[in-house]
Amino acid sequence: MLFSKWRLPRFDVRESRLIQAEYGVSPMIADILAARKLSPLEVAELLDGEFSLEDPMLLPDMEKAVLRIEEAVENGEKIAVYGDYDCDGVTATVILVTFLQSMGGDVFYYIPERLDEGYGLNAAALDEIKERGASLVVTVDNGISALKEVEYASSIGLSVVITDHHQVGETLPAAVAVVNPHRKDYTGEFRELCGAGVALKLCAALDGGDYEQVLESFGALAAVGTVGDIVPLRSENRLLVKKGMEQLPYTENLGLQALMEVSGLKDKPLNAQKIAFGIVPRINAAGRMGSAKLAAELLLCEDEERALELAREVDALNLGRREEEEQILSKVQAQIEAKPEMLLDRVLVVASEGLNHGVVGIVSSRLINLYGKPNIVLSIEGDTATGSARSIGFFSLYQALSACSDLLQKYGGHKSAAGMTVKTSDIGEFQRAINRYAMEHHDRMPAAEQVIDKELHIGDINVDDVQALEMLEPCGEGNPEPVFLLRRCVIEGIFPLAGDKHLKLKVNFEGKSIYVLYFRMSTGRFIYPVGSRVDILANLELNTFRDVTSIAVKLKDIRPTGFDDEKMANADYFYGKIRRGEPVDQKILGISVPTVEELRTAYKIIRQLNGKELHMDLLYLCGFAGRINYCKYRLMLDILSELSLVRVAPDFSSVKLCEGAGKVNLEDSAILRGLRQRGD
Repeated sequence: MLFSKWRLPRFDVRESRLIQAEYGVSPMIADILAARKLSPLEVAELLDGEFSLEDPMLLPDMEKAVLRIEEAVENGEKIAVYGDYDCDGVTATVILVTFLQSMGGDVFYYIPERLDEGYGLNAAALDEIKERGASLVVTVDNGISALKEVEYASSIGLSVVITDHHQVGETLPAAVAVVNPHRKDYTGEFRELCGAGVALKLCAALDGGDYEQVLESFGALAAVGTVGDIVPLRSENRLLVKKGMEQLPYTENLGLQALMEVSGLKDKPLNAQKIAFGIVPRINAAGRMGSAKLAAELLLCEDEERALELAREVDALNLGRREEEEQILSKVQAQIEAKPEMLLDRVLVVASEGLNHGVVGIVSSRLINLYGKPNIVLSIEGDTATGSARSIGFFSLYQALSACSDLLQKYGGHKSAAGMTVKTSDIGEFQRAINRYAMEHHDRMPAAEQVIDKELHIGDINVDDVQALEMLEPCGEGNPEPVFLLRRCVIEGIFPLAGDKHLKLKVNFEGKSIYVLYFRMSTGRFIYPVGSRVDILANLELNTFRDVTSIAVKLKDIRPTGFDDEKMANADYFYGKIRRGEPVDQKILGISVPTVEELRTAYKIIRQLNGKELHMDLLYLCGFAGRINYCKYRLMLDILSELSLVRVAPDFSSVKLCEGAGKVNLEDSAILRGLRQRGD
């Protein structure tokens, strides 16, 4: 569906006034915090900032890790830092390698190749590390599940210290030390560090427990890793990112300087979103499209010209990643166009040969935005297929995959994201099994939604209030950028930007004209004509150009004023059940199955478009709302598509008349016959 559910803010005004009185903040800030139902401690954490990092020695096995590493440095042993190929793993690797070098350690790093080796420790890598003369391996951002690999390392004479932040299983690896905040015996209060955060704490422990020097040296790297791993930006993570953002413009790390240069962030105000969309994807691109060693080399580089050269290389890889992402998405949508009934599944499973493993996860995230449902994208390579999955709301991918584990060779992840390997011959059965699980446990699947922090009036859009929003930074996971509702806007103008890659909308809001930026939207795809009355969700931020400060209103979502998302969602729910052949009340069938005359009328309305394309949901609002329910409308489109009278784009972006369509007998529709049989 085009339209997501909008969750309006509800809060006790007295809570907002208490926050205003205690902290002296603006009504806007107080309303946002009250709407988010934060505890007094969480409000204090956001507004006071008076908190610090816990003693690193509180982490389990930290003392053992420190003693073994110090022993290796003192004895001149060669140390291998074993990292990971994502942004968190790369920054953690660079932090620890650099610190161990400053201690005088004989150290090198090993980062596995995503495509050839996969995640975590492996025997071949340990053999290579042993051949290079290492006697100690220190992992960062991995290792907690490597029970067999740690045993193998011990058998070939390698000591292993594990530092990780992923969930802990029932059995710990038999390493010299296992440093992980998720261990049950951790006595500290904060468990949600990323790999770079744990690595920084190890450095602090090696430095006598003092954070001052390590934060000064590695705060910017830790901030980038923390933002990149999408861990909750609260408590210690909030401090790390806040400190790191302050340091980033002045960092002595030449690689980070070069990344800011190529991403257009140099000498500009920074926030967590700009790091997330500017620096993080370029570091990740090295591991996705080439080798993460390139990103590590960049962040360890001590030559300015070489750093800029490497940054341009990862920037080019990031451009290639975007192109490959579009190609994979096109392949997926071609499958859906050929077999549109796939979209009826509660969990969308798509598979194709030769997809880049490093990019399928991004495509899976984009499918969430397009279809608002859990999905799995599998890359087939001979007898096996490897994939990534993303979910929304309450549907747990990990639980779903666990229920299908007999069909999987390997799987792992958590509620919202996961990876798996399945035999190619089992893909069909796996698709049926995971949808069977979804049906048995969730008759109604979660819907995509937008959480609104505050409804605005025109007087709220002023420089002082928008500037005050900066006290909520850094924003990200667990502390999202505030989302505002602007009701009853009238579109007065539509202007293309950057070669029609983006739009600027002129809208009348409560009697005053303002401009709204709509990124990644073109005039050809924008579905609302001038004069439309719409509601808009937006973020607000300040822009300064030539010493002139202005307010940027950045559109997140848009829909017609008065739109009833609950009614639309219910109709879509029944449409799915009817098309999947699941039991529904006869009354629902009675008001949903179209007549031949209604089908003729629908076809006539679409013919009147004269070849023009309209978004599926906008066509409903323009031509059918008030006449028929949305469920019936979707069934009508399916019937007309089946008979090759109309074409619905696989991303629902358009409905149009099929060229050269001749006369057909509507009674020939198998969908229509099936619906009638169920209604008899």
